[in-house]
Amino acid sequence: KQWYQRRVAITAGVLCRAQLSQDLIDDPVIKKIDAVATLLETCQFAELWTSVTQDEIFAMKGFKESVREFVIHVIKLSYKNIERDFLVQMLGPLSGEEEFEVILRVNSWVLEGDSVFIGHKEEMVESKEIVEKMSIDVVQPLLAIR
Repeated sequence: KQWYQRRVAITAGVLCRAQLSQDLIDDPVIKKIDAVATLLETCQFAELWTSVTQDEIFAMKGFKESVREFVIHVIKLSYKNIERDFLVQMLGPLSGEEEFEVILRVNSWVLEGDSVFIGHKEEMVESKEIVEKMSIDVVQPLLAIR
């Protein structure tokens, strides 16, 4: 459910952007919001955190937590192991080591030296058998050498 809500929010952002007049698109605040949305959509998380921590328009309650949830979702889908320092960059500003350890514990991630074990991706993959039924008559023209 949460993943769906985040996906809808990103899509809704794109749709909202498309409905803005040119005057609003040129507004500096809208440009900042659009730039941050682009960083989020393209998974440039380190740059995103730099942008949002420098501007008070992103200081609204729950914003950073929601972004961090999305980042964690992407990490779970993308990594089996990740360097600790890179993970900390992707997670954004943390209040300290305790918050990092809470994130590890809540997500069942394991710190192994300088690396964090995220999980087995094999558990997330669903295999499906695909059976193609085509007669040779359909394929024969494609195979003909001219």
